[in-house]
Amino acid sequence: MSSVVLHQWEISPFCQKVARMLQFKGIPYQTVNYNGVLGAKVPMLSKAGKVPVLDIDGKRIQDSTRIARYLDEAYPDLPLLYPGDPMQKAYVELWEDWADELLYFYEIHFRVSDAEALDHAVAISAEGRPKHELVLMKPLLKSALTLQLKMQGTGRMAKADIEAEFIRHLERIELVLGQTGWLVGESKTLADIAVGSQLLEIVRTSKVWGAKIKSYPHIAQWIGLL
Repeated sequence: MSSVVLHQWEISPFCQKVARMLQFKGIPYQTVNYNGVLGAKVPMLSKAGKVPVLDIDGKRIQDSTRIARYLDEAYPDLPLLYPGDPMQKAYVELWEDWADELLYFYEIHFRVSDAEALDHAVAISAEGRPKHELVLMKPLLKSALTLQLKMQGTGRMAKADIEAEFIRHLERIELVLGQTGWLVGESKTLADIAVGSQLLEIVRTSKVWGAKIKSYPHIAQWIGLL
């Protein structure tokens, strides 16, 4: 297997999702971080202008879902991210899409609505860079994330309503995990990696909501296995 390189913004749950996919399949890889002002180089990596970007087998692949599909197609003898059963695969795809397109915005909300969580996020996003970049990163990060929330719609909702709905999502996840310990079937799939990567970013930066997530016993056990 040729050298595998993950180009990432370290605080991105989508980049962490790809890292966990590679670990799940047992594919060794290296990372290149675009923290701090190095983020200005990200648009040059691909036409989409976003990370994650994976260099593998002489190819450059952008977008976590496209990377997941490629990994299973190129390495079918390694543990599969998508189950072979068509119905289970459909459920995995639904969970993944839900995590990427909806759950992500709750994670963003908790970063910008809690000053301590925002400070943690800024520290991670500027890790390995000169200290003065922390001063630059905080207003830029908050502004960019707030704009994302408003454009998507979550940023126009009342804070209490957002948080009440998030708790409902946690209760649903807890209920599903109570069946087998996994979101689909009886073993880890991309559904677990996608949903877990979003929740683990909340755990990493928000003490209050990280503790809330871990207060659900099935979720707490599950994220420890991701």
